[in-house]
Amino acid sequence: MAELDTSQEWATVGDRIRIARESAGMSVRELARRVDVSASHVSQVERGLASFSVRSLYNVVSILGVSMDSLFEDTSTPSGSVVAEAPDEASVTAEGGPLDESGIVLRRGVRPSLKMQLGPRWERLTAKPEDGSEFLEVIYAPNPGGNPPEDFIRHSGREYGVILSGTLNVQVGFSESQLGPGDSLAFDSQIPHRFWNSGDQEVRAVWFVLDTPAPAAEEITTDGVAGHRNGHSF
Repeated sequence: MAELDTSQEWATVGDRIRIARESAGMSVRELARRVDVSASHVSQVERGLASFSVRSLYNVVSILGVSMDSLFEDTSTPSGSVVAEAPDEASVTAEGGPLDESGIVLRRGVRPSLKMQLGPRWERLTAKPEDGSEFLEVIYAPNPGGNPPEDFIRHSGREYGVILSGTLNVQVGFSESQLGPGDSLAFDSQIPHRFWNSGDQEVRAVWFVLDTPAPAAEEITTDGVAGHRNGHSF
């Protein structure tokens, strides 16, 4: 797969975040306060001049009530164009139509993708956004001797992963492990967690996140939904 223009990806994502923020009647300053970043950083992301970390992006989608899937850049469609809704799967398959046209099959070369700030690249494995779930291939660049991310991630849902290649460092709560090809994991996403590559080989993994509603009493805050600073202050 050819290397993508990360700035173009984030120009599209940033515009979608801006639209969602304005629809929610929220100011840039208020969103920044709740995500725990500067207002100028949010403004730059919305203009495609900067990107969010995984932790910050999970905070944003939780606060604005949008799906992570819906933010992805559709690399098969020029930016700014209208994407036609895929035909109904049942009707296309009943007529023997191409699986690509029904949104059942997605070819590798046109996967929607997004490169995180100081983090992995996510490539969506579904042709269209899926309500309530994300199905991704996650790619971590080689990073010999690399340290774990400063922030833990925490969000509603349950996630499942399997390592395709390389060795991935995993920390869930206070527990750590290294996963190699064929190893898998499944856990409650509300437990603070982080992943990183400290080796000299690229890590590729397939990830599935099943979204679940946050508890009604839970208020979405910068330290409640999407991560805590290093130091095990979960």
